[in-house]
Amino acid sequence: MLAPLVYTFAAYAAGAAMGLAADRGGPRIRRDWPIYLRIQLLATSALLGLVSTWRLANPLQALAPVAITAVAVVVLIVSLTTRGRAPAGQAALDTWAAYPNGAFWVLPIAGAVAGTSASAVAAISNALYAVPNAVVIHLMRRDAPHPQRRSTNWVDQSALLALVVGGLLHLVGPAPAASRWVLIVSAPVLAFVGAALFTGSVLHPHNLEAGHSPQGIRRWMLLSTVRAGFLLPLAIATRSTSVAVVSVLSAFGAPAFNPVQLAVLYGYRSAVVNAAARWGWTLLPFGLAMALALR
Repeated sequence: MLAPLVYTFAAYAAGAAMGLAADRGGPRIRRDWPIYLRIQLLATSALLGLVSTWRLANPLQALAPVAITAVAVVVLIVSLTTRGRAPAGQAALDTWAAYPNGAFWVLPIAGAVAGTSASAVAAISNALYAVPNAVVIHLMRRDAPHPQRRSTNWVDQSALLALVVGGLLHLVGPAPAASRWVLIVSAPVLAFVGAALFTGSVLHPHNLEAGHSPQGIRRWMLLSTVRAGFLLPLAIATRSTSVAVVSVLSAFGAPAFNPVQLAVLYGYRSAVVNAAARWGWTLLPFGLAMALALR
């Protein structure tokens, strides 16, 4: 168990170093940063969602992931109803800032802590996030300060398309046995890619100019409390160690890597996103300690 954790955290460190190097790469890299972000969306979220759905052996396997993923709907409702005069797209971005970091934290760490069964639960949950995320992405694109081209919509919604394609492939026949290597290899790869793009996006001038505010911190704390309050009862109620591990890592973990990237991509300036990027790490030790105790 120790070796996978070491490899995963080494991948995080290497990715963060890559992000720092990219920040010093000059104006060209900063200008082209949205291109790198969309490549990441297509290459990681879509591929992982397709394979996870295709490998679903029994529909009952999806019950626990559906319950875990429902937290996204709850947080979105709270964010929209408490947004004040902010546009729905801004509230949608705030929602994602309080999401669990499914792809770049929960999936790699769940597998390292509790093995392939936890990886499967985390992978299916991550694939199912594509459904509420489709609504969030639609709202963000619609209200984006930087107008979005229609031609990029399919890339931004690629995770949802992959979920549908994976489901259709599942109906046609089972996934090949070799597909399991996608889940095995994805852990360190996602850790590396996620850390690199997260670090580069946090240091991007767009997010640095957005700054921090007490209101942003309070709103992030509110939405994060909703997240933890929804997921912790699932961890307590379940009889499955894998589900419990995924639930606590989702309740208390690294901040979602996507919001700082999406803020650059769509042009939002959000103190909530910056609060999550700075203070979200304080929750990580609690989730990791609980996951290690549960295994």
